[in-house]
Amino acid sequence: MEKKKTLYEVKGPKNLQEMTAAELSAALEKTDMILLSCGATENHAKHLPIGSDNYQGDYLIKRTAEKLLDLGISAVPGFTIPFGVETNHFEREAVLGNCSLKPSTLTKVIKELICSLHRHGFKKFVLILNHAENWAPMQSAAQELYEEEQIECLCLNWIPPMNDFWPTVLNSQKHQGHGGEDETACVLATVPDLVDLADTNPWYHEEEDEVSFDGLFYYGGAAGIYAPTKKDESPGYVGDPASATSETGEVCYDAYAKWIAAVIKKYYA
Repeated sequence: MEKKKTLYEVKGPKNLQEMTAAELSAALEKTDMILLSCGATENHAKHLPIGSDNYQGDYLIKRTAEKLLDLGISAVPGFTIPFGVETNHFEREAVLGNCSLKPSTLTKVIKELICSLHRHGFKKFVLILNHAENWAPMQSAAQELYEEEQIECLCLNWIPPMNDFWPTVLNSQKHQGHGGEDETACVLATVPDLVDLADTNPWYHEEEDEVSFDGLFYYGGAAGIYAPTKKDESPGYVGDPASATSETGEVCYDAYAKWIAAVIKKYYA
């Protein structure tokens, strides 16, 4: 029988889903903090897997847990919620594979999952953005959790703080958007065998100089665009995916995790 190909390997440390109940019990003796990511199942053009946000989210919370240990803080890498709020693509080809939730549904899912984890002994929750459209539901969930249950929840959006960092490490000096160099690099660093960079030519929006973020901060950052405004002519990504490398992805994860860990230390240590 022909040996089946391994599609990708899971990198450590273990997250909650990879632990046994005994391992989780032992972890709870050391910490009451858990890191959670809010991802999405959505189209990432022809070069990245539909689960890109979730692969990145799982790896980022693991890298963050390692950075926290360097600071003397213990936290359990939890899991990535694999469904998020719909991305504002308008063409069928660009939304093929999208499995989305309404903002109110995602808010409820976050709240119920955190309440469940709270019953097991977790007291401090960190919600890490990994799909920009989820930012508002994450904040709503955190506010309601405290008002209704007095549960502490810290929401972190690491995307805006990286605006000055990306030009220092990316080969592309123009801002990269959905599926661009930085995201492609991170997926290469996580699940390289699921990436196909053949025929991925650079593509950028034509934007005025005073509005020059090429999709970087859409949906939960500098601009929230949640209704059709004009025809989407992109190939499903913004930027230059072909210039991405796994080495750049590791550098990016390191910077993201370092910033997240520093904020957690400031508010939870």
